[in-house]
Amino acid sequence: MDVLTAFRVVGQEIRGKCDRYAETGLTHGDAMDLAHRIKDQRDLIWQLTDARSTRHVRRLLRLNGKLRKRAVGLVERAGLNKDVLFFK
Repeated sequence: MDVLTAFRVVGQEIRGKCDRYAETGLTHGDAMDLAHRIKDQRDLIWQLTDARSTRHVRRLLRLNGKLRKRAVGLVERAGLNKDVLFFK
């Protein structure tokens, strides 16, 4: 249950940062930090694989993928190099 709570908290943090960066713009450092948090959230999902059903894990992976695509979109709109981001 703690891992699922952490997943939700990190997700809220990522969405908040995406909203803030959409308004104010973002730097390479911000983009790297955002990519790191998305990777952290994905690592939390893998901790659930033994404890949860496969369907639940897939749903969480889809949510994480949507956040990843949103972050890449922000980086592209800011005119930054998206190749510096790492998610895996």
